[in-house]
Amino acid sequence: MKLDKENTKQILKIVIIAIIVLVALLNIGPVWNGVKVILSILSPFIWGLAIAFILNIFMTLYENKLFKLGMKKKNSKIKDEHKSSNYSKHSEISIKKSNVKKKNKFERGLSITLSIITIVAVISIILILIIPQFWEVVQNFVGNIPTYLESLQKFAINTTEQFPEINDFIQGITIDTEALKEGIMNLSKDVLDITINQISSLLSNIVNFFIAIVFAVYILANKEELKVQAKKFVYARMDEEKADYIIKVCRLARDSFRSFLTGQAKEAVILGALCSIGMLILDIPYAGPIGALTALTAFIPIVGAFIGGFVGAVLIVAVDPIKALIFIIFIIVLQQIEGNLIYPHVVGKNIGLPSIWVLVAITIGGSLFGIMGMIVGLPILSIIYAIVTENTNKKLAEKEMMHNFEKEN
Repeated sequence: MKLDKENTKQILKIVIIAIIVLVALLNIGPVWNGVKVILSILSPFIWGLAIAFILNIFMTLYENKLFKLGMKKKNSKIKDEHKSSNYSKHSEISIKKSNVKKKNKFERGLSITLSIITIVAVISIILILIIPQFWEVVQNFVGNIPTYLESLQKFAINTTEQFPEINDFIQGITIDTEALKEGIMNLSKDVLDITINQISSLLSNIVNFFIAIVFAVYILANKEELKVQAKKFVYARMDEEKADYIIKVCRLARDSFRSFLTGQAKEAVILGALCSIGMLILDIPYAGPIGALTALTAFIPIVGAFIGGFVGAVLIVAVDPIKALIFIIFIIVLQQIEGNLIYPHVVGKNIGLPSIWVLVAITIGGSLFGIMGMIVGLPILSIIYAIVTENTNKKLAEKEMMHNFEKEN
């Protein structure tokens, strides 16, 4: 290889990158802690991007459905005015560009507002269905506390009468009051510290949440400009072929995450409906609220049904423990059907990923990063799967071997 100026630059880049990676691996602990600190600082903006991505699905829907017809009428009116004068194809293109660049701020703002209202309304309806049932359970529990205490007292009396040695053992216990006081004081301090930390964390999360919302709204309000700026940044620093590929991967990532959310929503509706129908057939109480809760928790892949099932069991056990046991068995069976049949088929089909790879993505993502790994792992694997599949087909086509595998299929 000829060692010219360009090759020397490439070699230096590789050496520098190798040194950086080696230093990072040798100091993985401090590096990982530094990464976590940076992620913590950037978390409001990361959540803002995630919120903007979800809101953009609804915003685009509202813009296309509510304002598309109005935009067509506006374009038609302007064209008619230009036909009476010197109207040309160039002026038509200028009109279209003008309409894109000068998009009505009122329409964009209204679409963002309607998107937020839609999501808040759906969550509020589910909470309205669930919270009153929880409140009823709490009221019943508080109202029955005297009965529980009386039963406990009778149990204690009967036990000590039947087993006198237990009574003798209890009477023989000596309590160090000073040590007890000290223990209570230490416990109180620990509880106070934990409470202060939790309140501080809650306030911090509330502030971060509002920052994320503001950031998301800003992104949506200026998404066309930000998109152009991002493209300029990429194309200014890379050759056209690499820049095209990066833009292509970004579009693939956008489509994968959008398809994932759509598939997840379909799966949630199916699971919630099956849960409610099954509970009605088995004559289990709270079929509607628990079905809605199961649909909401179904956005957490695979384990969401268990979370909804646990909360549902708590509600039902206060009414009828036997029905609660039947419900637990039912939700376990439903979760198996959902995890092995419904989820891989519905979500996997929506993101273009075979069922087996859906299970692989959830297993690996959950093992590495918990629930968030399950949620993010699927779209990421679908992107990798699409890129590898495309690259494989391209290589086979170059070798003129593609027809061999097409015949086998």
